[in-house]
Formats: sequence, structure tokens, C-alpha cells
Amino acid sequence: MQCILFDKPFLLLTYDSVNQWLHVQWRGHLTLALVQEGSEKVLELVRAHRYQRLLNDNTQVTILDLTEEEQRGYQILHLLFEAGLHYLAWVYAPVPQGRSYADNSVAGARWPLILTFEEYAPAAEWLRQMP
Repeated sequence: MQCILFDKPFLLLTYDSVNQWLHVQWRGHLTLALVQEGSEKVLELVRAHRYQRLLNDNTQVTILDLTEEEQRGYQILHLLFEAGLHYLAWVYAPVPQGRSYADNSVAGARWPLILTFEEYAPAAEWLRQMP
């Protein structure tokens, strides 16, 4: 069962009580301002509810309108882990910029339990296996 926590055209946040994870679904044309707004909301929810598992689903992203400098300059993963997150499955966006952003974010994180995936199903399966 999924409980909607936040719903805007660029982002849907739900809690999946069956799998016990926060499902982050990015959508459409994303700018730095939207990524920052959405990421801050995700961080707020992780802090408030102590979510330990997160499925970062970018399959519905159509454009990621961030420069390489903006991508490198805005990193929030360390704050998510400080807030209690333990496992993150990151599904690549079907756009080149999304893959670059994911790879840069993961490379900059000092946490070993982030994996990137080409498709949703393997990401969900991996996350299900995490304690």
C-alpha cells in the first residue's frame, strides 16, 4: 500500500508500507530549483520519519536542465545518510544528463550502500533484500 506524502508535477513522494521504503518519483523537466525543492522535501521526510530505505525513481524524467557545475555543486546524499537513511536504489533517468547527475552524486557520496540501476524492477528487488 502506498501513502502519498507529497505530489507536485515534478515529484511524487509515497511511502510504500509493504516494502517499507520511501519511493521518490521524479517527473518531467527538472531544473536546479526543482531538484533543490524536491530534495529538501525528501530530506525533511527522511528526518521526520527515519526512513532507512529509499527508491529514487527517475524513469519519468524527460529533461534534466542542470549544468555540470550545478550538478557537482548540489549534493544532498550525505545529509540523507546523516538523517538515518541506510540504503538507496537509484534508477537512472532515460536522458544523458540524468545518468551523469546520478553518477556524479553517487561518486561524491561516502556511503557504500547506494546502487544505480538501468531499470526499476532490479532496483526494487535489490532494495527489498536490504534489512
